[in-house]
Amino acid sequence: MTLAVLTALIVSAIAQKVPGTANVINGKVVFIEANPNPQFRHIGTVKCGLMFPDVFEKMMEHMMKQVEKQHTGVEYDALIFRPGTGFCKADIIQFYKDPKAKKRKPKKGEEISIDPSYQMSQTVGRGGFNLFIENNPSTEYQLLGKVEVPQNFRSREYEDIIKEMTRVAKDAYPDANGVVFTSGTDMRKANVIKLKE
Repeated sequence: MTLAVLTALIVSAIAQKVPGTANVINGKVVFIEANPNPQFRHIGTVKCGLMFPDVFEKMMEHMMKQVEKQHTGVEYDALIFRPGTGFCKADIIQFYKDPKAKKRKPKKGEEISIDPSYQMSQTVGRGGFNLFIENNPSTEYQLLGKVEVPQNFRSREYEDIIKEMTRVAKDAYPDANGVVFTSGTDMRKANVIKLKE
């Protein structure tokens, strides 16, 4: 095997960092399998007991309550869930604000507005795939199709669900290099994509 072919195989096995737009949950930006693009400062870390990704919204609410308990009164903009932590640990961050920007508190019942630049992300990428969880690609891609975790798949572990979804996506669409998990399906459904190089 020539060096050029070997290099091409290695590059194709490693997912590239791809720009995305992270979702906002309860007024906070959530980065999962992704890093924020804007500059930020690390405020602390929050940990929780074992939670399962198939109750996604409850899990996010629980983590935000844990921030309030473990870091009382702290102002923060986002949580970063690092790969391999299974949603049991997150970094609490605050973005550097424009000193000239006007500070405005939302009125009661009004939705908190988020600076769109705070949602800019880059996927971490693993196993030849870019995973978009509560995150959407902001670069060109081709939609290959839709997949879901089989009904008989019983594990509730985050890493198991990721492995199963990428296996199903790769089996159905061998050219795929991205999986966009569908919000509101507790990580059971996804769109399979091919990111344009």
